[in-house]
Amino acid sequence: MLLLRRLAPPCLLLLFGWMVLSVSSRTGVTFDETAHLTAGRFYWQEGDYRFQPENGNFPQRWAALPSLWLWPEPTADHPIARQTADVWWFGRELFFHSGHDAAALLLSGRVMITLLGIVLLGCIWAWSRRLFGPTGGLISLGFAALSPTLLAHSGLITSDVAAALGFMLALTAWWRLLHRITWPRVLLAGLATALLALSKFSAVLLAPVVAVMLSIRLIRRTDLPWAWGTQRGRLRNLARVPALAGASAGVIVITVVLIWAAYGFRFAAGADAQARFAESWSEVLMQERSPLSDFNAPDDPTVYQPGIVQHFTVFARDHRLLPEAFLYGLTFTEYHARARLAYFAGEYRTRGWREFFPTAFLLKTTLPALFALLLGMAAFATAKPSFRTRWFYRLSPLLVFFVIYWAFAILSSLNIGHRHLLPVYPIVFVLLGTLGAGAHRLRGRFWLVVGVMLLVWQAIESWRVRPHYLTSFNALAGGPTQGHRYFVDSSLDWGQGLPELQRWLATNRGDQAVFLSYFGSDDPSRFQLNATRIGDLYFDHGRRNVLPKLTAGLYCISATMFHRVYTQVRGPWSAAYERQYWAYARRIAESDAPATDELETFEQLRFGRLCHFLQQRRPDAIVANVFFVYRLDETEIDIALNQPVR
Repeated sequence: MLLLRRLAPPCLLLLFGWMVLSVSSRTGVTFDETAHLTAGRFYWQEGDYRFQPENGNFPQRWAALPSLWLWPEPTADHPIARQTADVWWFGRELFFHSGHDAAALLLSGRVMITLLGIVLLGCIWAWSRRLFGPTGGLISLGFAALSPTLLAHSGLITSDVAAALGFMLALTAWWRLLHRITWPRVLLAGLATALLALSKFSAVLLAPVVAVMLSIRLIRRTDLPWAWGTQRGRLRNLARVPALAGASAGVIVITVVLIWAAYGFRFAAGADAQARFAESWSEVLMQERSPLSDFNAPDDPTVYQPGIVQHFTVFARDHRLLPEAFLYGLTFTEYHARARLAYFAGEYRTRGWREFFPTAFLLKTTLPALFALLLGMAAFATAKPSFRTRWFYRLSPLLVFFVIYWAFAILSSLNIGHRHLLPVYPIVFVLLGTLGAGAHRLRGRFWLVVGVMLLVWQAIESWRVRPHYLTSFNALAGGPTQGHRYFVDSSLDWGQGLPELQRWLATNRGDQAVFLSYFGSDDPSRFQLNATRIGDLYFDHGRRNVLPKLTAGLYCISATMFHRVYTQVRGPWSAAYERQYWAYARRIAESDAPATDELETFEQLRFGRLCHFLQQRRPDAIVANVFFVYRLDETEIDIALNQPVR
């Protein structure tokens, strides 16, 4: 048994790493990955921090490291793209037009994020083992290592796993510091806080979390030991307050210094004084209003009134308290989080839903993990009062963060992806360690047997959705193929499905024409799909014929496009859409040279009408849980485009 406890953790960590990276070749480029890796290269090679500053200096630098060694040459340049910090243009050039192997480039960055995921699992195991013993630690680690959510995002070049890791490290370091003040603990808390601040701007939530943690610590009337060099002592009662305040100030100083270091101790974001951000300072500070896209325009214009973030940024920028790119990233993130078009269960909003994240958690967390969480709560409820009191206090930093983060998520208007809940999952997995504690502290072997059975179920669920971890939905949602009824975008279809579509077409296409509607930043041409693009004007960067002719063939439509989130025609087909459709059809038919914007609008309407028709029949195939494939003949095309709408 002792040997098992020693070998199991490293084996589970290795298994996790293998499960993540072994599916990389079958997971296409997700929407943000080209931008993240490209921005990191700019930070290292040129010290230009204007590229993607809102998504974390650290994870982008970290992911870009192998590519600098393997492909050190700079990306092809473009004066306008450089001046406006168009990271998306540079990303497409690097991945698809530079001669590099896009899959190898992608894997080089994904390996680095996987390493962060492994460290995150180590934190989960350490917390649970310290609280609930070796058995509890193994149960927590097992559930985490087999979690489709962690498996999915630990294999993508984004900042989500880095943020989850940053929160766990910061909570650990601060909690240790509040119980013993030493200079190594102050330094570690500063390092962890800086790592979090440089990973994602949700780091601002650490401030209220630490404030509550500090209050809990002061309420507990135990001595506060301290050691500084050869000096040691213990503080009691109110004497603890100035000591903790001084230690906290030290952490803040270290954090600020490390943030400056990440930006080369330079205030200006770019070396060129003429260079600018993708959006101007005046826009993100809401000092002037620019025309908002149809995707993000809120119903209430008062949404865009400057708030505390804008006032702080103006002050900090004027006094150069923090680097310009860091301040811009903070303000940009807050600005765009105020209103963002999203889809949820057939509805479209820019201000979000209170039930969005609770539903996402309920439907995208595996059933065994949900049952284990409920049973863990039962294990806690049946424990002795003395154990519950001790357990609750030692878990308090995680529980405080859990409550505050959930409150922030529920109130947020940024409802574009389940991934924004990633920081709460480590806390959930730590709590599952109560099943291990129950095995030897509470009610004998019952809890252990239950925990093992649920772990086996978790493994089955994880294997069933492999290699499409991102598309995981439990049976409450109807499984992965039915998840699109509730969520799309980064909760399901983030552009990753092209490799699997290529595999499916190689076997099932025959000599049929292929029509593709794709949401994402991958390049379909690298898969030799030879498809006609339809309906996805915003995602193929102008390399298409507007209003292509629709004929019999295979229609492959990704879930996000199928629900038309990022098009001009959303929701059920209406009488108003029908009138517009025929008005544009007549106008284009009567014109010798219709304007491009008229053709584009009509294509959006035509695509909406086609999807309305397709929603009334079952797809002939569902590929990678994200592509709906329909075999349509000429009669069906005529019904979809020309016959009265049913």
